[in-house]
Amino acid sequence: MTPRRKGLIQLALSAGLLLVLFLLIDAREVGKHLAQLDLRWALPAIAALVFQIALLAWRWRFTALRLGMRMSYRHALREYYLGVFLNQLLPGGILGDVSRAWRHARLTARTRTAVHAVVLERVVVQSVMVGVALASLAAIPALRPAVHAHWIWAAAAAVTVALSVWVLRAMLPAIRTAFARFRGDARRAYLPTSVLLVQLSTAILVTAANLAAYAATARALGVEVPLGTLLPLIAPILLVMMLPISVAGWGVREGAAALLWTATGLAVAEGVAVAVAFGLLFLVAALPGAFGLAGGREAGAGAERAQGSNSRSNRTSSPSEN
Repeated sequence: MTPRRKGLIQLALSAGLLLVLFLLIDAREVGKHLAQLDLRWALPAIAALVFQIALLAWRWRFTALRLGMRMSYRHALREYYLGVFLNQLLPGGILGDVSRAWRHARLTARTRTAVHAVVLERVVVQSVMVGVALASLAAIPALRPAVHAHWIWAAAAAVTVALSVWVLRAMLPAIRTAFARFRGDARRAYLPTSVLLVQLSTAILVTAANLAAYAATARALGVEVPLGTLLPLIAPILLVMMLPISVAGWGVREGAAALLWTATGLAVAEGVAVAVAFGLLFLVAALPGAFGLAGGREAGAGAERAQGSNSRSNRTSSPSEN
């Protein structure tokens, strides 16, 4: 399947899910909630999203430095903002991360390490979000029996994936070599324990910022559901939003909100409105990334280019990065 066709399918999925949702629920009720947007809560929501982008950029720079790739924070912030902005506009939700890795690889001529820095930075954040989402689902009374009944299937799926990876690594030398290199970079990015604590604590802060932004969005629409009821609903929605099957989570985020609000006995239109508002506020928070499209990639990146040149001249026996 060509990337263009895949993108069209993801766009159609987002549009189709939104259309079905608005046909099934009262779209006017959703609009009524959106019209009540209170800037006193919306602005803190945007601030929390901006904070998490700034922290994610710091995490990327920290991870890259652990892998021996010099990067200024200014450059990291500009590139990360651009990546987040592209993820909001392009199908799949990961093309911004791909662009970030590719642009950094061009500056340093270290393709493999640049890709690993992006992957390793994202893995910890997404792992924390998965853990919080699973705990949240188990905390929702209406879903608790289903979660407990299916945990063994989830464990079996995880074991199957792990065994498949192990078999492929054992059978194919190229994959075995790639895994060995990735494992070495992961060790440098996550160890010793003090480094792992930095990775985990910043990932937890990023997750908390996203939860706070979503909760503030709900309050901005006048949703007065107690936090004890609201918070367990948020992480599963954010996790679904990360799946690379739509455009910036549109459609799947609103669908997940509708299902969770229904399971909890809350007003479905209210849940969908919060999901829509969160998507819009996230886009507003990502708008500064548009300036990255106007140029300036080379500005502030001299250190990365110089470091790449020095590393090439100093590496005399290391394997190729490409």
